[in-house]
Amino acid sequence: MISRASLTGAISAGIISADQADKLVSYLSIQAENIQIQQTAKNLQDPEEVRFTRGFHDVFISLGILILFVGYVTGLGGPLTQGGLPTAAVAGTAAIIIWVLAEWFTRIKKLALPSILLVGLFGASIALVGFGLFTPDVLSSDSEAIQVILSSVFALVGASLFYWRFKVPITLTVIVAGIMALMLGVLTQVTDTKIFDYLSQVSLVCGLFAFACAMYFDTKDPRRETLNTDKAFWLHLLAAPLIVHSILSGVYFEQQAEAYAFVSIPVVLAFGAVALVIDRRAMLVAALSYLGFAFAYLLESADFSETQLTAVSLVLLGSFVLLLGSGWNAARRIVMRPLAGTTLTTYLPPIRNQKVRK
Repeated sequence: MISRASLTGAISAGIISADQADKLVSYLSIQAENIQIQQTAKNLQDPEEVRFTRGFHDVFISLGILILFVGYVTGLGGPLTQGGLPTAAVAGTAAIIIWVLAEWFTRIKKLALPSILLVGLFGASIALVGFGLFTPDVLSSDSEAIQVILSSVFALVGASLFYWRFKVPITLTVIVAGIMALMLGVLTQVTDTKIFDYLSQVSLVCGLFAFACAMYFDTKDPRRETLNTDKAFWLHLLAAPLIVHSILSGVYFEQQAEAYAFVSIPVVLAFGAVALVIDRRAMLVAALSYLGFAFAYLLESADFSETQLTAVSLVLLGSFVLLLGSGWNAARRIVMRPLAGTTLTTYLPPIRNQKVRK
């Protein structure tokens, strides 16, 4: 904005007239207000916005892809494998078809939802190729762990090539999941299956690994303006259920229902606090089912029928989600208050609480 003193000087020097100066001030004021409104609207955008679809066209194409591969699996997959064709060949053909479709719909057309679907189909197909190639007969070994290890390596290479070519954010989650499968296979082989006695601990480590990967991309893009936010979103969806399940499954499966109910509530609240700090609602999704079971147990002492118990639990759970979702920014301000002024806040999304002026 040009200062009034500068405009007065320009008028005195005969560069512009007083009338032109007034019009210039009015114009610049309107422009400044428009810029501020645009910036405010940008600040109000959902920081966890994920690119799923740009319109029904994406949904329509995705439907076509699903129909195509349902037809391929039911119409060709079964008869071909029963006719003696190896599973690896059938799955490999599907992977080639997916790659060709991705060249058009992902690389050229840049359609979000079809790309996500193609990543999932490609991951499943390439995993089947690995399992078909590395059977115990081929490996001359009865160890399923060796099959898992070699298949995971094969799938990781395929997924890495797919990501290198198409840069679809969700592919990184497939790669991280493949690394986890590889780790599990190696531990199973090394410990002679004794690792299965410690699955909760392994699940927790895998979940924390996925969470660390997600936070790496989140800290690279605190304002959620690039594809790094999409990469982090999918990784958070992978990490959350692994972490929550590893913490609560031990109590749940040991039939300690009362302890489960009372432990799950503070665990979910802790997850909620973390979700608020990093501004990721996806972190809470995995914990909601456990919270619902906790509500149901705590209400069992009341004189409710099974249907009423389910209904009341769902109503309480839905109310919790709606209240937290509606007051997300207010709750985040409270949780972030102790962190104000610390270096940590530079890596976290800003609190979005401005109102658009009309």
